[in-house]
Amino acid sequence: MTGTHGFAGYMHTTTQTAIPTTIRLDSRLNGPPRSANGGIACGALAQAVGGTARVRLERPIPLGTDLEVQLAADGLSAQVSAHRRPNLAAVTRLDPFTTPPPITPSYIDALRASAASPLHGAHHMFSRCVVCGPGRPDGMHVTPGPLANRNRVLAAAFVPTEQDATDGVVHPAALWGALDCPSYPAQWLLGRRFGVLGTMAAHCSRQVRVGERLVAVGWTVAQHGRSISTASALLDHRGNLVACASTVWVELKNQWMVQLGARFVR
Repeated sequence: MTGTHGFAGYMHTTTQTAIPTTIRLDSRLNGPPRSANGGIACGALAQAVGGTARVRLERPIPLGTDLEVQLAADGLSAQVSAHRRPNLAAVTRLDPFTTPPPITPSYIDALRASAASPLHGAHHMFSRCVVCGPGRPDGMHVTPGPLANRNRVLAAAFVPTEQDATDGVVHPAALWGALDCPSYPAQWLLGRRFGVLGTMAAHCSRQVRVGERLVAVGWTVAQHGRSISTASALLDHRGNLVACASTVWVELKNQWMVQLGARFVR
């Protein structure tokens, strides 16, 4: 028996009698050019082990390519590969968890933070990210910016649409994407430093419907050399926790080369 589930070009196909599971991410779902948004990729892969999971990204996740998710015998973990691209990611099931934010911004606070984001009008490697890219007409528009008087905490408004949902229910991978970009280290965003997502663990507490007004908030937990541990949360209009994540970001070397290369990215 085979089933197919999708949102906005995302395709997840499973066959009960065969392993591995095959997942394909559409070209719309990019973060950096030509590779998947890290949060969306992690969220899609997490579904193979039940939804609440930790995903370690070893390499950029390609778009428009069959990803083979090889489940362990106990179903608690998986390895991800693609044609001629072994060891793309490792997935581990987790128990449900909560990570409450240090502050609960209102929806208006989040709108103001998004409007103040340094991502507006900038050209860089994430300019066309489907989640945070402010200029993407087909994007999710979760553009994080610093909260007023709390510039080490990022926030963004998020109103999901049908393009990231099935039958009015937002796909979990889209929620992981909305948790991803606001978890970017605030000091890097404000200092125009570039890094990539290394590890993401997330739990969605409930389903989200199209049109809900959500607030995404992200904050720094600890710094370890070139890596920074952060966390993020999605809150509903009452400030209740809808989803949360813990993330580790790794700063790219040779920042001047990254910034120079961004001039040629389209």
